[in-house]
Amino acid sequence: MNYQDDLSAAFSEKEGFLEFLDGIEERGCWRVFPTNEIQVFSLAESPELCREVEAEREGADILQDTRANTGLLLKVGEEAYPLGTTAIKTLENRARISGYALQDLGRGKLARVLNDCLEVTKGNALVRIHEGKARAVHGGGKSDYAVLPMPELFEASAIHMEEQYERVRFLSGYFDHWLVTASWEIQDSRLLDTYRDMLLQYGQVAEPELSAQIKVHSSDVGVSGANIFYSLLMGKERKPLVLGDALRVEHSGGASLADFSRNLSQVFARYREAVEGLSGLFSEYLTYPANVIARVMKKAGIGVGLTAKTAELFRAGHGFGGCNGYEVYCGICECIFLAQSEGAGIRALTDLEEKVSRCLAFPFKEYDIPGEVRY
Repeated sequence: MNYQDDLSAAFSEKEGFLEFLDGIEERGCWRVFPTNEIQVFSLAESPELCREVEAEREGADILQDTRANTGLLLKVGEEAYPLGTTAIKTLENRARISGYALQDLGRGKLARVLNDCLEVTKGNALVRIHEGKARAVHGGGKSDYAVLPMPELFEASAIHMEEQYERVRFLSGYFDHWLVTASWEIQDSRLLDTYRDMLLQYGQVAEPELSAQIKVHSSDVGVSGANIFYSLLMGKERKPLVLGDALRVEHSGGASLADFSRNLSQVFARYREAVEGLSGLFSEYLTYPANVIARVMKKAGIGVGLTAKTAELFRAGHGFGGCNGYEVYCGICECIFLAQSEGAGIRALTDLEEKVSRCLAFPFKEYDIPGEVRY
């Protein structure tokens, strides 16, 4: 089993990726329990429960990994499950408590606080169990968490890409206990010509090496909906140009795979709309573009260090003169390439791309202010 809390797995072949997800799903399950029957125990204070877990397959190894991370067990009735790190936030949410102070409590005290709160919480809890641990504790009501099985979701994505676009290549798949992602590179004249034609209207020519990219992200532990991101990959270095906010299906309110499939069917139209929307940036002249980049990135919540590097990189390439909003947005997107070059992980890059997509919603002109930017 892939029980380690810090496990991550990368795939270059679609078949291996989908087979891996099938295995995770076959060994996992979703269980519904009354919330007030759930109990949390510290490993250090529960030797008998630890012996029960050790008797299971790979139980000793799973307990060792749990001791190094959460140090907690989840118990319902006669069954006990080591608690994975991904479950902590959802368990606290289910117990209706939060705060940084919880991180500083000893494991035994934290377990007792959680138990006191769980005991008075009404309704059911939906528990995700896979690879030997409880990985999430969601609300179990009809309007609470909606399960979208990973194998079906990513299989539907692969089929859609291959049926709808001219030339498709599976780029990569990624799994950890927090997030699952897959990306496809697409060569389709119907998509790419929209971008090329838009640039020609403004006297510019697209990079000879140009393709589209579609990414699908999802999570069983509440860190992501079933989201579809779309971007362009430009030049020999394949630098990404993010084309706006993702198409999203949140894991709530009775969401289903049918909802996700409807979003897949909208990707083509959204791609073209997003590219056409970039044309409005050409008419926006900015006098202090590096300042705009720095202030917009800060507004989007992008880290100070990466923001400073991106703004300075733009200034080094463009000098101190003005430029249009499209050039500024391309400059902002450079931060993704910088983060990739510095070895940022998949989850960090996913979060960064989402923040970059928000930048298109900000009025660049309002951030076009002279003076030194304080990061």
